[in-house]
Amino acid sequence: MKVKIAIIGSHDFCQHTEQLVTGRTDIELHWYRYDEPKTAPLLLQTLKPCDAILFSGSLPYYYAKELLIDFSIPILYLQQDEAAVALTLLHLATKERLDLNRVSIDVREKTLIENVKKDLNQVLELPYVHPLYDDENIEDIVSYHKLLSLQGKTDMAVTSVHVVYERLQQQQIPSYTMIDPISSILRTIENAKQQAILHKSNAAQIAVGLVKGIPNAENLETFIAALATIMKARWNENNGEYTLFTTMGNIEFSLKNNEFLALFQTISGQAKMSFGCGDTIVDATENARFALNLIHESDGHSFYMLDANKKLHGPFPQANTAIAMKINEPVLVEMADKTKLSPANISKLLLFGQTRQTKQFTATDLALHLNVTRRTAERTLKKLVEFNYITIAGEEMTYKQGRPRALYEFNFPTF
Repeated sequence: MKVKIAIIGSHDFCQHTEQLVTGRTDIELHWYRYDEPKTAPLLLQTLKPCDAILFSGSLPYYYAKELLIDFSIPILYLQQDEAAVALTLLHLATKERLDLNRVSIDVREKTLIENVKKDLNQVLELPYVHPLYDDENIEDIVSYHKLLSLQGKTDMAVTSVHVVYERLQQQQIPSYTMIDPISSILRTIENAKQQAILHKSNAAQIAVGLVKGIPNAENLETFIAALATIMKARWNENNGEYTLFTTMGNIEFSLKNNEFLALFQTISGQAKMSFGCGDTIVDATENARFALNLIHESDGHSFYMLDANKKLHGPFPQANTAIAMKINEPVLVEMADKTKLSPANISKLLLFGQTRQTKQFTATDLALHLNVTRRTAERTLKKLVEFNYITIAGEEMTYKQGRPRALYEFNFPTF
């Protein structure tokens, strides 16, 4: 079966990609052309069913970003790289015989120019470089190139935005569009195809949901029936525990469905809910059971999902973080063996280290993140200090009377 990819881009980009995929039988591209990048969101409303979406660049992707939250399929954009910059400059210098000192150029990231210069041992001089910003007005980009040209400082304007090129051409300003290497376009299309195939495979995975009522809870069958309808699931009941059978794709869709989230709020304080995915019903049920056991009263009204790769997602609907419940890195495996900490707790430590804005932290900070008591956090810290995975960096005076609180720092790679 062909993978269907929606291409959202300028007329020129769409025409170019159409030529590149002629004869391919593994993919089916559908082109949605815009006159200006800011109209890209309007094209999303006309999209036919597809397996992935590919934008011609970061600018149209940025304009459509807010609407893309509701899409569950892979979404990519063609990323500008050093190859595009180098190829364009090479063409201008050799084919057009232009002095690159008299060229104005706009790029997505100024570091692309710097990297090309470094590769050429700094022999390249480009005095007129304009970095593009997400919310930048098209007319501002046009004005940048136009002003330099009218002042006699440049002989050519090179732009990464096709509509800017068209505007400059209309005003008789010598201009050229950045060359997207054929290899980059084909590689991105192939990436979109592979991501679509992987997404389809994951979406078809078996998923199991568990809903367990608290003692003396009201009858939950009305809730379960409504939940099963939204999630396209079958369900059964055993001793007050309900089991739903569906797919990963249906769960992903439901998580973005306001009707599902509103329905979940109706059982606040009445039941706990979790989901698990796996290659078999046994695996999915086991993962759902594990996720259900992680829910504590202190978590508030929330639920988790454990996927087939042992990544814990949630707590929903408050957050959608992912914590690995198994570890493969040798350093982390050794840490688990020495400290006897579970893979889940080590993964939580990694997430804690990655998300903190400051390096130093207290036992209270860690307790809040792990959702445990301070005493439990202190026991964890003691194990980590013993094996030099955490060091004591100093002390922090408290606002009230009492002993200063120890400040800790991680002594292992958290990324």
